[in-house]
Amino acid sequence: MESTRRTFLTLTAAGLAAPALINAKPSLAKAQKKGKQITGVYTHQVGNFEVTALLDGALLLSPDWVVGYDEAKAADAFANQHLPAQPSGHAIPVNGYLVNTGEKLIAIDCGTTDDFTPTTGNYHKSLAQAGVTPDQIDHIITTHLHVDHIGGLIDAHGAAIFPNADVITNQTEWDFWHDDTILAQADDAFKGFINIARTRTAPYSDRITLAKTDAEIVNGIELVSLPGHTPGHIGVHLRSEGEELLIWGDIIHAPKLQFENPDWALAFDVDQNTAKATRARLLDRVATDKVMVTGMHMDFPGFGHVVRKGDQYQFEAAAWDYNI
Repeated sequence: MESTRRTFLTLTAAGLAAPALINAKPSLAKAQKKGKQITGVYTHQVGNFEVTALLDGALLLSPDWVVGYDEAKAADAFANQHLPAQPSGHAIPVNGYLVNTGEKLIAIDCGTTDDFTPTTGNYHKSLAQAGVTPDQIDHIITTHLHVDHIGGLIDAHGAAIFPNADVITNQTEWDFWHDDTILAQADDAFKGFINIARTRTAPYSDRITLAKTDAEIVNGIELVSLPGHTPGHIGVHLRSEGEELLIWGDIIHAPKLQFENPDWALAFDVDQNTAKATRARLLDRVATDKVMVTGMHMDFPGFGHVVRKGDQYQFEAAAWDYNI
């Protein structure tokens, strides 16, 4: 016993001395810190579909944009996720998704403009990292016509970037943003949103497809009506080989806050009450049916499941897909 104790003390003393010896060793090849993430691409298999998440960048979500925000509740939500309180705002991603069905290559949203913020505008870089060029895209499904979802449609000169793709939206969304009565009554800030929706889609005017919601547009891909954030806001439901994924657009903007506080709306919701009702209905559905989800502001890459916790919810991120 004494020998064991003596050995332990000797090893401990040697261990305590080791840091000093390490610090004394001269640095021969100090590596420069990278200061940024290396990639914004991740692929997940859904049956026979390959679904690739493409990171455009991140936005700082101000508490002022959250309708119903309560600082104490927000601090609790962050603490439950082992994060410090962030009363000045926190980063949320901007994601796009690419679906390869084996026959079609379909983009679902395409990021922001190059000059939207200093930390966004990387959609086309991520697309290139995924080994895809814009001319390979057959269809572009837009969940809605906000700038962080359609900004990547055109270049700095206003020309269409995707030469062979049609832009798919629905009649309700298209009519809302192209209604001159709404434009005339809008304040300056909202007129900016309207002009973006019009100018970004204008180069595709002869390639706009106004698809029906709650129906398949190609085999295994259904557009789902999810109104509120915008009147024609949609999700994209994928089904293949018994597996499914719902890409729900902007049902959740602030995943660190809204799963625990699903009644909090966003200032950018065109109809906040409808947005809250849609979110409540959808969270209940995907939790009950155990449908995998992802979205444009879910922490990248965003794939996972919603779990009910009393009158709140929790998001459980999917494990890394080792089959790709």
